[in-house]
Amino acid sequence: MMQKEEKIVIVLLIMAVLSLIIGYFGFIPQVAAYSEDSKIGEKIYVEGTILSKQMTAKGDNLILSISNLNIKVFISKDNGAKEVYDNLKTGDKVRINGKVAQYKNVREIVVENASDITNL
Repeated sequence: MMQKEEKIVIVLLIMAVLSLIIGYFGFIPQVAAYSEDSKIGEKIYVEGTILSKQMTAKGDNLILSISNLNIKVFISKDNGAKEVYDNLKTGDKVRINGKVAQYKNVREIVVENASDITNL
């Protein structure tokens, strides 16, 4: 049979573990919608209609233009550009997860994996 002090220690340990679990899952950063205030390197998402899709002349990368955005979406060859190009068409409604980046002093959204683009 456990002593009163041993029971208190066990209850305190259980409470400490539960607090850590709640803290871990309660403070997972949420992905925000892209805005002009989004910072370079920030994970964001955008939703819209594909206005155009274009493979680059060098490198076989893909650049998408999305409705309601003044920013291009970039998918590199190594991250599934060809797959995305083949699976999407102009006029498709999509949700894109990516990171805000800057290339030649122009902001863009960089997609890290073809699975980060889903048809809506």
